[in-house]
Amino acid sequence: MNQLQRPSRFHSFLSKMRKPTKDTRSASSEGLSWSRIMLNYRVYRAEMRLYKTQQKQRKAQLKKQLREERKNELSNPFFQLFFSKERSRKVFSDAEGNVLYIPSVLNSVIHIFNSTLSFIVAYLLVYLIYQFTVILTASFQEIYGVLYYYQVDFNDHSTNWTVLNIIAITLSGPLVSLSIGLYFYNSLFFKAKQYATLRLFYYWVGLHGMAFFFAAFISGVITNKGFGYVPLWLFWNDFTRFFFALLALVGLGLIGYFSAARLQATSNNSFRIVKENRALFFMHQSLIPFLLGSALILAVKMPNNQAYDTLILVFGSVFSIAVLFNLDTPNYPLFRSNNRAMFNFSLFLLTLVLLYIWRIFLADGLHFFIQFIIKVTPL
Repeated sequence: MNQLQRPSRFHSFLSKMRKPTKDTRSASSEGLSWSRIMLNYRVYRAEMRLYKTQQKQRKAQLKKQLREERKNELSNPFFQLFFSKERSRKVFSDAEGNVLYIPSVLNSVIHIFNSTLSFIVAYLLVYLIYQFTVILTASFQEIYGVLYYYQVDFNDHSTNWTVLNIIAITLSGPLVSLSIGLYFYNSLFFKAKQYATLRLFYYWVGLHGMAFFFAAFISGVITNKGFGYVPLWLFWNDFTRFFFALLALVGLGLIGYFSAARLQATSNNSFRIVKENRALFFMHQSLIPFLLGSALILAVKMPNNQAYDTLILVFGSVFSIAVLFNLDTPNYPLFRSNNRAMFNFSLFLLTLVLLYIWRIFLADGLHFFIQFIIKVTPL
């Protein structure tokens, strides 16, 4: 009879692997198993992915909603200027057929660019007319001047100076500027019925012409230069001078306030000047171009900026500020079509040429020697 052999260690290991093992885990330790931990972790990761996806969708929806609200925020021109991403130049309509005009950043830049160029060209025109008038008037008294890009130099030691011709010479420039301004503002402006860009140029010439009278008087009273020689040599006391300077400041504000209706006629699109868009239109067409144009003119004059001319620009800004207080002004009936906004490159080139001539050719001075000779021959 064969004796049973003791199984080897290898067979014992295999037999143990084949037999089902008892689950010795208790109910309290079941949740601490590695498989349970991994299962919970996978569930947690799936829930986190779902949560992050929902968060991204919610943020994207909120961002889109805010963008739409900003584009339709017609009562706040700053939102329209800086946050509107609508690039189309067309006029939109809502579901009910009501016309909506949503300004874009591109259109805003175009309007500001064109108006700033018109501002600079108009300023140079009025400025040179002012200076040439003063030089021509002085020539009648045999007082000759040198025109620089920043001022006119006269021979202060000439024996031809008298109280009367000082008043006449310094008064001639402001009076001619005022006449030019009123002519462009009240006459030529209405003749350019089909050209909004030309109306805008006439508008700026008119305001600059009046600024070189009213703002020049205020600046002259403060600096005792230019137009300020008139009250100085009329021996007005300080109260009288500053009283009329205050009246000139009020005049600037009133002219700017009532020019709001006329400024609307410079728009290329009638939808830009509806009441909801009017504040933004005044900023694009008047205030921002005035600030940018003045800054550029002062930069070109550096380092020879004169306090008299600088204060004329400072007080002239009252025109553009006062316009913003007249948002309820009625529309001006001078429209012929609703044109798209386009960069005026011809005006841009003209501005560059004029600035170059003004700054470079007048840097060394332009000497004027004008004589008026009347010869009478007897018969």
